[in-house]
Amino acid sequence: MRLLKHRLPDSVCETRGRNEKTHTLRLFVQAYRSIAIGLVATLCLLTGEIASAHIVMGTRSLHLLVAEADVVVRARVIDPEFVFISKDGSTMRQLIEIKVLEELKGRTGKETLRFAQDGHDVARYAAGQEALFFLRPIAKSRELHALAVSGGPSYVSSQEHTELFLVEGEYGPALLSAARKLARSELAATTSERIALLRAATLELLTSGDPELGASGLASLVLTPQAALITAADLPQLEELIANRDVSVGLRAGLIAELERRGFIDGEAHWLALLEGAAPTDLPTAIRAAGAHSSAAVNAYLLRVLEDPKTRTEIAAECAIALGASHDVAAVGALTEALVEGEPRLRNAAIRGLGQIHGAEARKALEQAAQSHPDSTTRKRARAELRSATVRRAR
Repeated sequence: MRLLKHRLPDSVCETRGRNEKTHTLRLFVQAYRSIAIGLVATLCLLTGEIASAHIVMGTRSLHLLVAEADVVVRARVIDPEFVFISKDGSTMRQLIEIKVLEELKGRTGKETLRFAQDGHDVARYAAGQEALFFLRPIAKSRELHALAVSGGPSYVSSQEHTELFLVEGEYGPALLSAARKLARSELAATTSERIALLRAATLELLTSGDPELGASGLASLVLTPQAALITAADLPQLEELIANRDVSVGLRAGLIAELERRGFIDGEAHWLALLEGAAPTDLPTAIRAAGAHSSAAVNAYLLRVLEDPKTRTEIAAECAIALGASHDVAAVGALTEALVEGEPRLRNAAIRGLGQIHGAEARKALEQAAQSHPDSTTRKRARAELRSATVRRAR
């Protein structure tokens, strides 16, 4: 338990007296737990952003948070630093006291609630803030069940670390509306009604304008690949989102990949448009994303950029790596030239790219670099890549 180490005044030692989930959601939870961290890591890599938006999401989507919580409420913070002390004085715990304004899921029958936060680095609230809270009974907490006593907290927050879900500000209405739909979907009488609610919530998140909520909507799509969370009727909105350069390039790339996988769009044309329209600061991210979905048009673009003497080294290096991942033998010549003439970063990328391309010409270029390149570090890296390539071929 997290104990308060500072000395407390005597006045605070008095404490104030105050459905079963559907099969679809269970499958969603199981799938999400298995790959959520990897997905979020990928989204962070693509966006290159730290979660600094008004709404801060952790490693779980809004869909999963609603599904896993026993109680979801919209509430106003009364006291963000309420101190609970057990009758015997052995336990002290800082709680959050809230006034319930709306019960989205579950029924508490109480106007005010106190809950504990699990963990050391937790969300910080101010009195008067209005937010969504995802709660489970304190008695269910393996770590905090000892607090389930008279005067203690009724619930523990199931949010992770510093997650905040404020329903104030620009993106609050979209968050609240989507959460309401997700909660109602669990009570839907039919599968079609449930899917309709999930679809509406997913679209609201994707088109909210907030990168974190958008990523949450994308997570729902990725992790329910067979569910009709988007349809052909939604394409105009989603196409507009993909074309909007004010939207995170990572979110746009993820959406292109998912729409392509579902057969809604021509992926090659969209990846090429993402590359050609990317701002200089977004181009490395766009190259990594498009390079993972290689095609003739994408590879031709990457090759042109790599061969252009005006291309910045870091951009050329991204192209070299992406071309190698595509196994495109047409890139061997340009990669060999980059290995011979390029700056150290580009040489390393060219070595990596050549190692990924199977064929005698690529191997020959690496062997020549390993034997006679004037830079000793480059020779070592080329030899190491040759060994790695041999292992990969053997496997």
